[in-house]
Amino acid sequence: MTSLSVPERLRLPLRFDAARLQEELARLPPEAWVPHFNKREYEGEWSGVPLRSIGGEEGRIYPDPTGRERYADTPLLARHPAFREVLAAFRCPIGSARLLKLAAGARIREHTDYNLGFEDGEVRLHVPIATHPDVAFFLSGQRVVMRPGECWYLDFNRPHRVENPTDVDRVHLVMDCVVDDWLRALFAEAMALPDDFERFRQLVLEEPFLQEALEATADTRAFTALARKLGAERGCHFTDEDVREALRDARRTWRERWV
Repeated sequence: MTSLSVPERLRLPLRFDAARLQEELARLPPEAWVPHFNKREYEGEWSGVPLRSIGGEEGRIYPDPTGRERYADTPLLARHPAFREVLAAFRCPIGSARLLKLAAGARIREHTDYNLGFEDGEVRLHVPIATHPDVAFFLSGQRVVMRPGECWYLDFNRPHRVENPTDVDRVHLVMDCVVDDWLRALFAEAMALPDDFERFRQLVLEEPFLQEALEATADTRAFTALARKLGAERGCHFTDEDVREALRDARRTWRERWV
């Protein structure tokens, strides 16, 4: 148990080499991918490659509901050093670790998982490897944008769904981790750090030049592109969706105040 009050989504302060991970991903043979067992929850192709599985078996992505067998590294993990480096970065117990692919044009219907929130003592972490800006992941009805090489905690006890309307397969490395002292400290560090968009928002409040440049741009698309450009020049990297959500919040606040 912990006194941390963790939000339902949190980007952790870890970064991985997306290019190396994508290179290893490209070397996987097609037969390594196993169709996901929850067939009622998706349309199209949703499949996985186990990196840690029950008994270390290759091709086994489903859990042991009895809890009698232990998770172990698969032989495939031993052949892929970039994947091993991701797992090695987590100095906490790891149960299942899988590559999960939502193929181009596929979707995962809204559903909830169980006992995978921080307060449950086990969390499911995502490291995106291959994705597309138009892939849409929704948690509790709100879109979450996850970029390659990042690491995200999401409370999968909450309703969530994924849509991939693109021609690109979306692949994440997904780990189930036990919440121990090391992981608690990592979460506390993440919660203490403002994310890049919040840092840029603060810079705008402090720098008249930024305010003038953005206020002079009326078109929403141009405003979004300019905000991302100015942010990147200052080491703040965020998405179009971050900017659009901030604009929506500003409009809601204006309506509540004046309408």
